[in-house]
Amino acid sequence: MVDEMRRKAVALEYCRLLNAGDLEGVLALFAPDVRFEDPVGTRALVGREALRRHLGAAVAAGIEETPGALTAALDGESVTLSVTGTMAAPGSEGSRVAFRLVSLMRVNEEGLIGEVRIIAGRSDVTAGA
Repeated sequence: MVDEMRRKAVALEYCRLLNAGDLEGVLALFAPDVRFEDPVGTRALVGREALRRHLGAAVAAGIEETPGALTAALDGESVTLSVTGTMAAPGSEGSRVAFRLVSLMRVNEEGLIGEVRIIAGRSDVTAGA
């Protein structure tokens, strides 16, 4: 069981490292067999290497996330994080998209993220940010 403050710190560190473009640092926060669903309803990525491609594309797109409210669950592993942000629009030259989402993370006893479920829909992404 990981205490609430540590889980919240892991979620914030994820945003900080992603914003810094530190892909290796971000990946070090995850368990080797991580399950990452972005967004919920799409095929889950399993393992750090699958996640490397996904998050590497976000870093290459200049992702900038602003963390919002953090909420911990009583289960000793779950934390939610609301996020707003921007990144380069896929296939565009210089235009960006804005997004908002809620991330549900489960942090294991080693303090590594074992599961992420991103909750965001089409109406949560705005072109031309």
